[in-house]
Amino acid sequence: MTTTLYLTEPGTMVRYRNESLVITRKQKSQTCRLGEVDLVLVLPGVQFTDVAISKLLDKGIETIFLRQDGNFRGRLQGHFATNPAIRISQYRVLESAFGMALAQKLVMGKIRNQRVLLQRRNRASQGQMAELAEAIDLIQTYSYQLHDNSTLLNRSELMGVEGICARTYYQALRYWFPPQWNFTGRNRRPPLDPINALMSWGYGVLLARVFSACVQVGLDPYLGFFHAIEPYRPNLVLDVMEEFRPVIVDQAVISIIQSNVLTPEDFHPSPDGVGVWVGDVAKKLFLAELEKQFRNTIIYPPQNRNLSMTQIILEQARSLGRCLLELNTDYEAFVIK
Repeated sequence: MTTTLYLTEPGTMVRYRNESLVITRKQKSQTCRLGEVDLVLVLPGVQFTDVAISKLLDKGIETIFLRQDGNFRGRLQGHFATNPAIRISQYRVLESAFGMALAQKLVMGKIRNQRVLLQRRNRASQGQMAELAEAIDLIQTYSYQLHDNSTLLNRSELMGVEGICARTYYQALRYWFPPQWNFTGRNRRPPLDPINALMSWGYGVLLARVFSACVQVGLDPYLGFFHAIEPYRPNLVLDVMEEFRPVIVDQAVISIIQSNVLTPEDFHPSPDGVGVWVGDVAKKLFLAELEKQFRNTIIYPPQNRNLSMTQIILEQARSLGRCLLELNTDYEAFVIK
C-alpha cells in the first residue's frame, strides 16, 4: 500500500541521514525511512536540503508540490516507470473518436458517483427536498445520454454536459451541510467558504495520489482526453481523478463536517482577504479523514475482491493503460453504489 508523507507546515526543514528523511520544525525532529515512503506531498514553506532532494530523485519517490489552496504547482522527476508502447498509443489516439470515447466514460463515472452521494442524502431526508430530487433526476438524464454508446459527444459537448451536471451537483450538495458553513455551490481560485477550501485542498491531495499512479503505470500524466492538452497542467491526471472526486474527497468533507470536530473558526482569510484557507488544525484533522477514505476498502468489481481506494486508483490507471495498448474502449469507470 502506498505510504504518503505529508509536509504541510511552514518552517519545516527536511534533511537526509542514514537512508531516512529527518523532518525538523520548531526544534522538534522526527525520522521517516525512505524505504517506507512512496509519495511525498509538499505545501509552501517547507525546505529541503540538496542531499534530501537528491535522494528523493535517486530513489524515484514521487514528490508533488501544491500551492496553499491545493492547486498543483509541480513535481520532482527522477527515476520513474516507463512504457513507451503505452505512451505512443496515448499520443496516437489523442484527437480520435477512441480518445473521446474514453473521455466520455471518465466523465460518466464522475457524474454517476455525484448522483450516488445526492441519493444518499435524499434517502436520509426521506425525499422531502424537492430541489435535491430534481438534481438527482437531471444528472440521471445526462448519465443515460453518456451511457448511450451510439452517441459520441465531441469535446465541447462533453464539457457542456459535465459543466451542467457539476453545477447541479454542487448546488444540491449544500443539503449535506448545516447553514453556518455558507456553502451554496462550488467556487475556487480562491475558495470563498470553508467547505470549498476543504474541497480544493482535498482535490490537491487526490491529484498527488493519481499522479503517482499514472507515472507508476507508465502513462504520460500531462496528455489527457477530456482535459486534453492545456499547457503546464497534468491533464491525464485530471481526467483519471474525475470519478474519484465525489467518492474520496467530497465524502471526506461530508464526513468531517458531520463529525462536528471542525468549526468555521478553524479557517482563516487568505492573505489577499478574498478567499478562505484551511487552518493548521483543520488541515491535520482533514488529512486524517482523507487517509481514512484512501484506506477504505470496497469491492472492486473487475476483480471481485476488496481493495483500498488507493489500490483501486492504481488499478483504474492500469486498466486505462491496457485499453490504450489494446485499442479497445472496454474501460469501465469505478462507480459506488
